[in-house]
Amino acid sequence: MTLREVAEKLVELSTWIRELSSPRITDIDDAATYREVLLTNYRRIGDIAQIKTHLLDEYLVPLLESDHLLNEEELSALQYLRANLLDAYVMDNIDTPFVYKVAQRLCEDAERKQDTEAIIIALDDCVMAAYAYLAMVRRVYPYSDSALECREEGLKAANQILEYLPAEKLETLPEGPVREAVLINSRYITTFYEYPLTEDDTNLTETILQILRRALSLKDIPKYRELMPDFDWVYHEFRTLHYFSVLTIFRNLYGFNQEQLAEINKNAKRLLELWNKEYDYLKTYNSTDTIEFAVTRCAYLAGDIDKDTYKEKLFEFAARSKEDTFNADEMQRKTSIPIEYLLTVDQDNVSEKDLETLAGFYKELIRYIHKMPKMGHLSFLLTELVYLLRRFIDVEGSVDFENMYLSLLAAIHPPTYIHSLSVADLSSCLAKHLFKRHPEMFENTPGYPEVDAIADHVWHAAAYHDIGKLFIVETIITYGRPLYNREFKWIRCHPEVGADLLSSREKTKDYADVALGHQRWYDGKGGYPESYNPAAAKNRLVVDIVACADCLDAATDNVGRSYKKGKTLDEFIEELKEGSGTRYAPFLLELFEDEEVYRELENLLSSGRDEKYHHTYTILEKVMR
Repeated sequence: MTLREVAEKLVELSTWIRELSSPRITDIDDAATYREVLLTNYRRIGDIAQIKTHLLDEYLVPLLESDHLLNEEELSALQYLRANLLDAYVMDNIDTPFVYKVAQRLCEDAERKQDTEAIIIALDDCVMAAYAYLAMVRRVYPYSDSALECREEGLKAANQILEYLPAEKLETLPEGPVREAVLINSRYITTFYEYPLTEDDTNLTETILQILRRALSLKDIPKYRELMPDFDWVYHEFRTLHYFSVLTIFRNLYGFNQEQLAEINKNAKRLLELWNKEYDYLKTYNSTDTIEFAVTRCAYLAGDIDKDTYKEKLFEFAARSKEDTFNADEMQRKTSIPIEYLLTVDQDNVSEKDLETLAGFYKELIRYIHKMPKMGHLSFLLTELVYLLRRFIDVEGSVDFENMYLSLLAAIHPPTYIHSLSVADLSSCLAKHLFKRHPEMFENTPGYPEVDAIADHVWHAAAYHDIGKLFIVETIITYGRPLYNREFKWIRCHPEVGADLLSSREKTKDYADVALGHQRWYDGKGGYPESYNPAAAKNRLVVDIVACADCLDAATDNVGRSYKKGKTLDEFIEELKEGSGTRYAPFLLELFEDEEVYRELENLLSSGRDEKYHHTYTILEKVMR
């Protein structure tokens, strides 16, 4: 195979894996078929992953780790991978961490060849890859050195490009894509400031505005018009004004002052004027609803309209959304409108009207996410959903936090959803039988001394144990290559991320300890996070039970968690014996050796698991209707 053929094959396999990992329910006729499709798909993924791993190890990894100058064939292959595995402009990313390495290799090669044109194009690739990488990192570590590092890498690449922004330097570049990359980055660089990453970031408000002012001014400078006669100046003005309008996302997250909000609002009005004037051309890039939504938010924050009017407008925008349109534009409205509405609601004094409106938003969002293709815009979607969950207001009797979380998990990654339900049932079963033998062990467990109440608490704690994985779905479904150090770090942080989210809510804070400790060994000498001390755990008994149930389901499952045939219950019991007192709590072995418990666990792992596939299919089918 030529390197270009290898690159094309890798893109094909990566795309196929993403599609197989979450099949569309509309292509399946019944629950039995749904389970068989998942089982077949994950076996296929196992086979595909082996082929992909071979291609990477044989061709791409050595190339990326080499230090020789790239020839034309190698350049073509890497450029194809970058172009087809990432589009940061629409947030349609298949394997951002891998693409980032590709972009860095291209950039290093261009710098060594002292090819200015190639350097700028490669730096532009690095900018987009860094932006996509940052979107992943800030979801997991919003205020962290990792997020800041990604931002700095992106800003460094963008600023290297912008060294050519002065007209006298731009003139030294060849006409065409290279000059365009410079002007595009004059506005695109602000995307690295979309969300604050530190408490001090609120001091950056004037810096962000200055960048956009400079970008906007370029269209009025004759020299730039002369140097770039074929540049799309209408789109440049439109996109720069649009960047102004989205600075106020999530109710002025950056904290722009009133004078700055007035400037942003002024430019948002200019955006709407330009949109109306150039509608026939600009409609290919956005929709009227998206533009009006951003403009209305700016007007509200600047004081032009009051809160009640703004809320009514949000409701109108939601009603005008297109249910079966799955582009970035429509997705933004589906996710951002509920978040903006949540931010207008007093969480301590929620009206019935607000609850009714929120219930409608939630149901429509769930329906939309279940219907959307699993290939497009996943990174953007997850970023928005995480923010929604952090601000979520329960609507009792309709959609509460647990309903929303599980519904999203079912839509985005069904195997993890089924795993969560299985761990919940297994944990509840173990808790009931342990209570029969040693009720005194549960004295500090919520629900004590009622066994059903204890079992219910354990069930919900277990159902939430993997909530942190919703933040890192892209990493979970990155099959067919070894994970990079950053990715291992992300996966190993899902207990902390989940615990942080659960502890921020009054109704779920009692489950946070289970999410935090379910991957840590009983003796505290293995697993993660290393900072978690099981001996000091507030809810240690439940943590021990859920940790065991988690391993039990993962080890015996044939779908989702591995691509090999799952272990039998007897094989897991042997593992439990070997790890008793180290990985697993010693009291668990007594339960597994009991015939009654054994039969119940075996039933949950066979017919009980089949019932969950049926249940999942029924839910998905109902939502799709």
